[in-house]
Amino acid sequence: MNPTTDPSSMADPVRDLNNYLQEIQKPTNLAPLLQWSCVQNGPNHQATHIGTYTFRNVVIGRGEGVTINLAKSVAATQGLQYLHTNGIPPPA
Repeated sequence: MNPTTDPSSMADPVRDLNNYLQEIQKPTNLAPLLQWSCVQNGPNHQATHIGTYTFRNVVIGRGEGVTINLAKSVAATQGLQYLHTNGIPPPA
């Protein structure tokens, strides 16, 4: 398959964030500690979605977009950057 058209080769920050948390401290899967929330601002026909990823009550990523998926993708990208820069937040 052509890597430019194969969907499995496309960047998916949400998947990458989950995979990272599953692999970083094997055999412990940290993905269940990841929480996602999203709020909608504005009317449905002009909505802006603001999504937040938290891990152990620490905000690791926040994203905004015209769709929930876009907000989630931006937040996941920030979450991965946070984890790569700061490491895994310790238990509270």
